[in-house]
Amino acid sequence: MTSDKPRALAENKSLSGKKNGMIRKNLYAHLFERVKDSIHNGYFLEAITLEESFIADRLESYCFYKALIKGSKMTLGQLIAPLKNKDAFFSRELLGQVDKWRSKRNKCIHEMPKFDDGEDAEWDERMKNAKQIAIVGEKLMRSVDKEIARLRRSAS
Repeated sequence: MTSDKPRALAENKSLSGKKNGMIRKNLYAHLFERVKDSIHNGYFLEAITLEESFIADRLESYCFYKALIKGSKMTLGQLIAPLKNKDAFFSRELLGQVDKWRSKRNKCIHEMPKFDDGEDAEWDERMKNAKQIAIVGEKLMRSVDKEIARLRRSAS
């Protein structure tokens, strides 16, 4: 699902008059802390969901900045494709890691209550898997953020 609504740039101001960049920085700080707390307290599905949201937001921002997309509100899979096909600078290794994580995330989140005949559907096993996905996702959040900062610095 895409939107033709332009992405709010950091230079713009919010309704309260605050710079969007400061608002985004504050939201990110809270999100990182919430992910850390969620993992620590065993709320792995919450952590995974927040990680996906952050990674997608950062990739969307970069894709929009590079004019690889026109709209916003795209899925993680939809954001990986233009980076693989149209951007020679974004780390291919990192994109591969994000795509692999995305597949595991999708399976974990969407199949928690599902099972096929002949399969065991042990909740504890699924949560152990979710924990590993959450831990990897937390590292990927930081890696994606660093990669985009690196690319923006080199473009300046």
